[in-house]
Amino acid sequence: MHSTLHSTAAERQVVSPFHAGISLPDVLNTNSGYQRFLCILILVGFGLRLVMLDRFRFHQDEALYSYWALRFLHDDPLFLEQWIDKPPLFVWLLAYCFKALGASEASARLLNIGISLLTIPVVAAVARRASATPAAAGAIAATTFALNPFAVSYSPTAFTDPLLVLAGVCSLYAALRSRPFLAGLCLGAAIMTKQQGLFFVPLALAVLIAGNPKAKAIGTASLRAAGGLAVTVLPVLYWDSLRWAVAPSPWDLGVRNYGALELLPLDQWPERVARIADLLWYLTASPIVWAVVIAAVIAAVIAASVLGVRKGHPLSQRSTALALLLCGWIGLYWGFHAAFSLPVWDRYFLPVAPAFAILCGWLGSRLLASASQLWRSAAIGLWIVLLLPGAVQAARGEFPIGGDHGAYEGLREASAWLDSHSPPGSVLYHQSLGWHFQFYLFENPRSYAVRWVATPVALADDAAKRPHSARFVIAPAWQPLRNFHPHLAARELELVQRVREGQFTLYELMPRRR
Repeated sequence: MHSTLHSTAAERQVVSPFHAGISLPDVLNTNSGYQRFLCILILVGFGLRLVMLDRFRFHQDEALYSYWALRFLHDDPLFLEQWIDKPPLFVWLLAYCFKALGASEASARLLNIGISLLTIPVVAAVARRASATPAAAGAIAATTFALNPFAVSYSPTAFTDPLLVLAGVCSLYAALRSRPFLAGLCLGAAIMTKQQGLFFVPLALAVLIAGNPKAKAIGTASLRAAGGLAVTVLPVLYWDSLRWAVAPSPWDLGVRNYGALELLPLDQWPERVARIADLLWYLTASPIVWAVVIAAVIAAVIAASVLGVRKGHPLSQRSTALALLLCGWIGLYWGFHAAFSLPVWDRYFLPVAPAFAILCGWLGSRLLASASQLWRSAAIGLWIVLLLPGAVQAARGEFPIGGDHGAYEGLREASAWLDSHSPPGSVLYHQSLGWHFQFYLFENPRSYAVRWVATPVALADDAAKRPHSARFVIAPAWQPLRNFHPHLAARELELVQRVREGQFTLYELMPRRR
């Protein structure tokens, strides 16, 4: 029996068409086998996500967001000096994480690990509410997300995307529960985390009003959702307005940095579609798993057709509405990124991971609806076995998605050498490590100054003006010093290698030997 849950009598006009037989007390029932399975799955997910906690150094964007958090926490709460091009919610949360745990790569990544773990039961809850066999749907969806290479790769990072995904999935769950105000709150949190949070708005609203053809019900739900959105967004906009006389809004600065949104020429679409497909491969990172998913889709379509013909009734909207909306949303998300001038970066497609997991839960529950408990358990166990190798590879950093995978290896050791060997008043030159040094040196200033140089000419000119200072240059292997020697020689200087650590080489600028 299905019953729709409502918080107040006034919300009885907004009725969700989805399964509503699961309430919060049921979800929190620790005596159920499902709940024990979910707890074990979260622990496994935690172990996988913890492997890369401190294995690699920050990606440059991770260093930048962490530096913003330190500036907010210590001396620039309105970002009047350090302008930001992302909405501030994640930066604020990261700042208070640093305040509680100390500023480090590990503490920044622990925040997103916790956020990713919280997303697992929310994904399961969404899948449960949209299925006639909720335990199977929740278990399969939770397994798919907990062992998802995308989710595992992005958990131990300091990117904004895991929080965006959690807020977006929470808005979907609230919409399924016919809680428009709460859905609006969560949508506001997603939008104030990252501009891409706007993509969750049409999905949550579509789920919220699905099955409510009456204009009055749709209008009521939309108004309540708008109210929740305003409660989250307006205080942040007010905070932002206090900066406008001095600093641009993150939304304006984002347009400046990334360019205005434009429709791309048609001949660029196929290449971008293919690039996105390459990234979405890592939703499972396994040809066997993808083959199983495709076979399951075909089997579900055939079974639905047979049932429709033999029993004379179409598929229930209640059991298929969310799946259809998610399929449409993934297609539109893919198409929008292919057709418009948005960067095709791997982290931009992390929001697809929970949608894919929910669809897997819905699909598996339909195929296992008439199976015995033994067969359901066996199928879920096999699904875990199939997904686990990809999850382990992701935990080891073997896929080209997520944070840094060794490009900044050795930076910490090279900096430590400089700490112990550079005299006071030294200068360290670099070409592309400004965001890293801004974070690493913020709370632990060194005796040397860090200076960015764009060209060999700039390096030679600045170094020639500091003849009495020790001058060092740090260069990564992926950005070697090219064409520097002639310009330095013209200033009677030369590079002498002092130490090589991982990907980085430290040189000292010395008077040229004749």
